[in-house]
Amino acid sequence: MDARCARAFLYSNSVSSRVEANPAFNRPGVPGLVEAINASQSSNSMVNAVLVTLEPGHGADEVAEELRRWKRLTVYTRAQMENILIGKLIATSARQIGMFLGILSIVSAAIVAFIIYTLTMDKIREIAVLKLIGTRNRTIAWMILQQALALGAIGFVVGKITATFAAPKFPKFVLLIPGDTVIGFFAVMAICTLASLVAIRMALKVDPAEAIS
Repeated sequence: MDARCARAFLYSNSVSSRVEANPAFNRPGVPGLVEAINASQSSNSMVNAVLVTLEPGHGADEVAEELRRWKRLTVYTRAQMENILIGKLIATSARQIGMFLGILSIVSAAIVAFIIYTLTMDKIREIAVLKLIGTRNRTIAWMILQQALALGAIGFVVGKITATFAAPKFPKFVLLIPGDTVIGFFAVMAICTLASLVAIRMALKVDPAEAIS
């Protein structure tokens, strides 16, 4: 048994003894009351937390050590609590959100690529005519890229408006700062640009002779 378990065991025994010594709990006419109280205290998963404000001239580490020594309590300073929150809770949530965003980016790129490819296939004869009259490949590629960027911009605006008004209605939501919005916009534009490469490659391989076939 290590020191922490020993302190917890001693503290539990002292609490049980105080409950048994209290006549309000140890009533002769109510058998089993003490056992029920001790069982509820030992099986309760809730934790009581107390916030302590130090007076000037007292160090946080010294006060925490005194509380650990004499009160048999687990004490965390502000720096330790920040490490716990950032290193465990926030870091775990950040990894989950990052994985979700990665999957969402892949799915979004596939959907945009399919839509742009379908639109390009529907206009394959017009593209052949453009190549027949001497239109440069750069112009054709820019036209397809514009479609993809316009599709991404429309989706981003609709999503941003929906998230702004709908997110506060949920019990938990991720607060987006202006910097996140800018990064998200450029990420959407990059995804749409990559998704349009398949359609651009297909359009550049079109034979101009298909315009008269």
